[in-house]
Amino acid sequence: MLIRRIIIFIVPVIFWILSCEREKFILDQPVQLKFSVDTVYFDTVFTQIGTVTKRFTVQNPYQDYIRISTIQLAGGENSVFRINVDGLPGILFTGIEIPPEDSLFIFVEATLNPNNIDEILLQEDSILFITNKNKQSINLSAWGQDVHMMRKETLSTQTWINDKPYLVIDYVYVDSSEVLQLDPGVRVFLHRDAVFYVGGTIQVNGTLDEPVYFRGDRLEKMYEDIPGQWGGIYLIPGSRDNIFKHTIIRGGNFGILIDTFMSETVPALLIENSFIADHSSFGILARGSFIHASNTVIANCGTCAVALIWGGTYEFYHCTIANRWLYGGVRNTPAVFLNNYYKDIYGKIQMRDIHKAYFGNCIIHGNRQYEFETDKDPGGTGILEYTIDHCIGKFGSPDLDTTRFIEVIKDKDPKFISWDEYNFEPDTLSPVKDIGNPLIGNMFPIDKNGNNRMEDGKPDAGAFERIEKHD
Repeated sequence: MLIRRIIIFIVPVIFWILSCEREKFILDQPVQLKFSVDTVYFDTVFTQIGTVTKRFTVQNPYQDYIRISTIQLAGGENSVFRINVDGLPGILFTGIEIPPEDSLFIFVEATLNPNNIDEILLQEDSILFITNKNKQSINLSAWGQDVHMMRKETLSTQTWINDKPYLVIDYVYVDSSEVLQLDPGVRVFLHRDAVFYVGGTIQVNGTLDEPVYFRGDRLEKMYEDIPGQWGGIYLIPGSRDNIFKHTIIRGGNFGILIDTFMSETVPALLIENSFIADHSSFGILARGSFIHASNTVIANCGTCAVALIWGGTYEFYHCTIANRWLYGGVRNTPAVFLNNYYKDIYGKIQMRDIHKAYFGNCIIHGNRQYEFETDKDPGGTGILEYTIDHCIGKFGSPDLDTTRFIEVIKDKDPKFISWDEYNFEPDTLSPVKDIGNPLIGNMFPIDKNGNNRMEDGKPDAGAFERIEKHD
């Protein structure tokens, strides 16, 4: 019995001794750590808003253990950067051990302070490593852009100028009876879930050379076409006389939602020469409103590119509506959807007539079999008037009503130059060439790129005229 107890005591001691023997540390020679990067770069970020988290590895290339005496953020507490070593935040770490041929992760973030100037400034720091008195470092670099910070702001009549970007946190609200003007070149960035509410009027005055941008506040290249980064632009009931010229709206939950404005003479929303894309639900969702759109691209949205529901009046001229959804599952809704009723909270059908939905010289295309659908009230007594005039698209029915579908081209690929690069201009073999109605072309003789679409008297369908280049 005594011998058994001795064995039980001795065996763990032996294993402990053997374990210590195995964990040999390199202590008396220079050690060179290996790093997965030599510099951690952050693309341009806004002051007061944290960056994405980046990481790199520190590798032990040796057959024995090494002990890093010090890992230190050189700028200390005054640094704009923050580091985390294998799950622990801090600015100074000591006695960090790495097993043979193993590695540890270091995570880096930054929050830049306002610089009160319009230029983009470089912020730098480094992480210092000391191992067996050998010093190594990793550089940290971030470009910082100061902004006009907007957080839960109610706006009176004013003009936003093109100096530094406008960053919206949570929301802004253009008060009723007030007018917000945006000068050419203004850049509006919206933080996660932020919404741009308009109770009065917004007038966006972009130009061909200086468009106005609405997009998420992550500026890294990988976020350029990611949907759902912010809320959307909501023109609430009562909003009126809204204008979007040469405007780019990308990456929201929705692009523009316009709700219940009925006027027989003045559009609640005028859109010209604009680009609306990469929204997780709708590009344009109109509920009982009046929209006039021309030379505009609406593309790549998770539900519909354009949904016109609960009545209204709508005119789309020389628009390219191209819906290819590649994020998160199959899209079960068409690029363009029309509806003239809804069910109230009691389950009763409420009629809202669409008096006019006109698409002239347009492209309506996507990766579904049908990209244009209507949903008329079940009783069939309401009004849902629409006309597809000199368009090309996926229109579904083999026998189209020629009073509604006038000289259309059905189910042909419009042959854009590049879906992947968002170049929706027609290539040289595109069937959209010269198929437009000249009467509509004369109403909008200049295309989205500033080219004369009526030079040959035969306008192309869509927002762009094919201009052949000759040597």
